[in-house]
Amino acid sequence: MTKTEILAALKNLTAEERLEIIETASRMMREEIEEKAQRKAERKRKLRAAAEAAVKDYMPGGALHDLWSADSEPYFESEEEYLNAGIKTNA
Repeated sequence: MTKTEILAALKNLTAEERLEIIETASRMMREEIEEKAQRKAERKRKLRAAAEAAVKDYMPGGALHDLWSADSEPYFESEEEYLNAGIKTNA
């Protein structure tokens, strides 16, 4: 149904019926807003948990520490070797 059709149909209803429809629509909107907020909070909780779980990998002795620490050795011997490795960046 289009908005125009809905508004035309509302004219054929009593004031009480229109009020009931408004209340139902309002409840549906509140539920949708609440569900969206819950999904957002859950997504944020999961991201935080994933980030906290990854911290140990970046700490000394962790699997990724050498890749990111300031005192780590370069992985490639030269810029040319790096360019020839075919690494694609997001830049």
